[in-house]
Amino acid sequence: MRATIVILCVALLGVARADEKATAEKYFRAGAKAYAAQNFEAAIANFEEAYRALPVPEIAFSAAQAYRRQYRVDARPEYVKRSVELYRIYLDKVKTGGRVGDAADSLGEMQRELDRLGAAGIKAEMRIVERTRLGVTIAVDDKTSDKAALREIGDAVGDALPGVTATLDGKPLEPFALVDVDPGEHVVAVSAPGYEPIEQKHRAVAGASELIDIALRARPARVGLKTEPDTRVIVDGRPSAMPTGVLELVAGKHVITLLHDGRKPIAKEIVVERGATTTIVAPLVKTTQRRAVPWIYLGAGALALGATTGAIVALVANGDASDLHAKILVGNRAASDADTYDRLVKRRDRAATATYVLGGAAVLAAVIGTGLYLFDAPSAEGVTVTPVASPDGAAVVVGGRF
Repeated sequence: MRATIVILCVALLGVARADEKATAEKYFRAGAKAYAAQNFEAAIANFEEAYRALPVPEIAFSAAQAYRRQYRVDARPEYVKRSVELYRIYLDKVKTGGRVGDAADSLGEMQRELDRLGAAGIKAEMRIVERTRLGVTIAVDDKTSDKAALREIGDAVGDALPGVTATLDGKPLEPFALVDVDPGEHVVAVSAPGYEPIEQKHRAVAGASELIDIALRARPARVGLKTEPDTRVIVDGRPSAMPTGVLELVAGKHVITLLHDGRKPIAKEIVVERGATTTIVAPLVKTTQRRAVPWIYLGAGALALGATTGAIVALVANGDASDLHAKILVGNRAASDADTYDRLVKRRDRAATATYVLGGAAVLAAVIGTGLYLFDAPSAEGVTVTPVASPDGAAVVVGGRF
């Protein structure tokens, strides 16, 4: 029984630690993004929440960095004291590697500033106040930056999520920042160019800080094709049905291939933006064999006409020869009738031979033309892809011939 209780306690402890790590990672990612956007006050709030959930040296160092940078913006003495505390925590636990050199240098800088404030009689005390706060952490479905591991934050900064607009109860809210709110229900809305807007209701718990996870879903890029009916469309090597006549693609680079029986296959590489509409005008050019089919059928028709003429000549000659032969059998005919009969028989035979030859050639030509028509189905193999991109790499509108 005691062993079972011990195992259960260990299991519960493992679950609790997993939850603490997940919470710490959530706040750490938000702090890292706020730091990248140079919102050091928001970074401080998130790093402190992360450190409260999981007190590891990497988070302590990152929080110290945020305090140090925020002190340059807002010279509050408590920022200096807290950064010194956190740098010391980091150096107490990390002796080599990591960011030991940076931590030592920054600690020296902040300690000198703290000593200067003390000499001037300025107290640096951190006041602990119970606060009810909400914030939003934003992820997009076509990025994987949110999955970064916990590691020390350096001084490099950048733009975390350009173009994102967030509001809390209709008032602007900076992404990844924790703001003070009253306990109760609040409405958070997030939007960004090329993404579906999201609005959520959330209840704030008194004395608690919470980040609301919001995942923005990218709007598909729409690509319209103006080409011949029944054209087969292949996108990135996969057939597309295009039930609405418009392709919906994820943002980025794609290769669109158009196939049609009797037409030369064409392909185009395009770059499209989220939510953008692109129109491709693609007149298809007949293949050489499809252009040859009418001429082959015309030749077959001429041969058939020749065969028909030969048959008529053979029938007429055969009729005349039969009539003359009957008269010769009766008797009392001139000697020249025999020569005339021979000429008619030879004419009949020559015309019959020509009929067979021309008729066979006509059939053969018709079969060839039909085969060329029916089996003129070009494939995508060997199609040359022509890259196209606008100067800024955004979506393009393609016009004219591919």
